[in-house]
Amino acid sequence: MTLFHERTGQLRTWARRTIWSLVVTGSLCAVVIPIFSIYRREGDNARSVVEVGPQGVSHTGDFIHVVGSVASVDFEDKNFRVHFEFTPHGTLTGDDGVLTAAISVSLFYTTLTFPEAQIMRSVDVTMPYMQGATIDYPFDAYKSYFEIMANLEKEQLHKVPVSLTFLGMLQSVEFIPTVRLSNEDLYKIAIEIFTRRSPTTIGFSLFIVMIMWCLSISIGIIAIQVIRKYRVSDEHVLTLGITTLFALPALRETQPGIPAIGCAADVLGFYWNMAIIAIASILILMASALRWKEPSIEREIDLVRKQHDMQSELISGMSIPMPFPITGGPFSDHQLKKKRMPFMMGHEPHQTHHQLLSQDDHKLHGRHPMSPLYSVGGHEYHPTHQDDGYFYYTEDPEHPECLLRQYQQQQQQQQ
Repeated sequence: MTLFHERTGQLRTWARRTIWSLVVTGSLCAVVIPIFSIYRREGDNARSVVEVGPQGVSHTGDFIHVVGSVASVDFEDKNFRVHFEFTPHGTLTGDDGVLTAAISVSLFYTTLTFPEAQIMRSVDVTMPYMQGATIDYPFDAYKSYFEIMANLEKEQLHKVPVSLTFLGMLQSVEFIPTVRLSNEDLYKIAIEIFTRRSPTTIGFSLFIVMIMWCLSISIGIIAIQVIRKYRVSDEHVLTLGITTLFALPALRETQPGIPAIGCAADVLGFYWNMAIIAIASILILMASALRWKEPSIEREIDLVRKQHDMQSELISGMSIPMPFPITGGPFSDHQLKKKRMPFMMGHEPHQTHHQLLSQDDHKLHGRHPMSPLYSVGGHEYHPTHQDDGYFYYTEDPEHPECLLRQYQQQQQQQQ
């Protein structure tokens, strides 16, 4: 019956752990997978891609197809770099894609010239933002505008139709280009670009702000407990606020693309968090310094007496655990056993499992040091010898060490 209950308990424990594992895994999947899907949709955002067919009139089917893709963004300098590739069509291209005539392409305030009998090379053009500032991070938005048109180099009035494909896909940034066609100049293509942080970037930035608020509020609560409720301020509590104070700037820098200190995200959290943690740390240190008293001998004696009384009350109501055999050492051949010490007030938790019963503890229990320690299942454990203040025991009463101790005890009683 006992075996049945034991196996049933093991099955219940296994089932409980399995259910909790499934719950935790399901919760993580419910959060991670949707966020990853949103991130993937940001990369494939159709609003970041715009295509414009050939603008203008050409009886020979001549036009130049331009592909512009955003390579990088620098919000600090308020500009972005676009990589342009040009492909001529119709009579403008000869064998192997070389130009049959020199062509000039105007991009914003930049004019690119492509000589005759050469391939149109790709170029990188840096374009400025007209509006926007990093002070609004992570809610900052920027606007830019550029025009593109082409004409023959030798005949400035001979304009060439242009088609455009603009790709604004970039990590952590969302581009929304809009085509502006002019009725006055059919050969010109104008693009207005609206740029802002991606939703995942904004969400992660706000998440970091929430973490900083939670840390600062927690340390503030600890400071209130130390001041008003006289919470013990040990070395961990004293250094917690100072450590967090230096760690907070590094946590702030984990926000993607965050500018220098002074943006909207800092006003939303960082400034206040630093102030709360700094004030709380100062209050904890001041409370610890002002409440400190120089220890006296009488006070230490009273403290030891109180701990001794508490130990006596605690041990008297506890059962003595089974001993365990020594593995290795000079006494392993005799199957000697040590007695574990129950938990006692005043000892560190990592010491309670290794503290052994000494002669003074026998007196505390009212037992003679040479009497059997205890009897479990009809087995008595007899003391054999003492080493470093601890007794060793054996189940064999005929053990040489045990007989020697008994003989010494008899001699002491006769005297």
